Amino acid sequence: MTYAVTGSANIPNSPHPSRKTDGSTTLWRCPTPPGRHEASDVWTYWKSPTDTIPIGPTTILARTDLVRAAPMGGLVQGEDYCAALGVTAIAPGILLPVPVYRYRKWDGQMTAEVGYDQLEAAAREHAWAYGRSLRAVLRGGEDLVRG
Repeated sequence: MTYAVTGSANIPNSPHPSRKTDGSTTLWRCPTPPGRHEASDVWTYWKSPTDTIPIGPTTILARTDLVRAAPMGGLVQGEDYCAALGVTAIAPGILLPVPVYRYRKWDGQMTAEVGYDQLEAAAREHAWAYGRSLRAVLRGGEDLVRG
C-alpha cells in the first residue's frame, strides 16, 4: 500500500465528530467508501466541483516521494484538494473507516474571511479538473465519475 487515508467519517454515530463554532458537533461524511482504492479511483467519488470533496485532505498519510510528485498546486486556496487528488491519483491506497481528527471552526480561520467564497468555486473547479486530467492520463481517457 502506498498511501493510507484515515479519518473517514462514513460511520454513523461515530464517537469522533467534528466540533462546530457553537460548541455542537457534526460528523463529516466522506463520499468515498472505506476500503482499497486503485490509483485515480478516489476522484470518481467527486461528481462535480460543487459537491463534497471526495476525501479529507488532512487525513492522508503518504510516502514523501508521492507527496513530492503530487504537490499542492501553488494555489492560495484549495491547494489541499489538489494534493489529495494528486496522491490518490498516482498510487493505490486504503481508506480506513475510522475518524481520527476533529476540525475546529473559529472566526479567524481562512474559510471565515471575506472573499473566501469568491475563490472557493474557482479552486474547486481547478482541483476537480486536475483530478479528472490525472485520471484520464493514467486510465487512457477513462474519466467517468461514480453515480
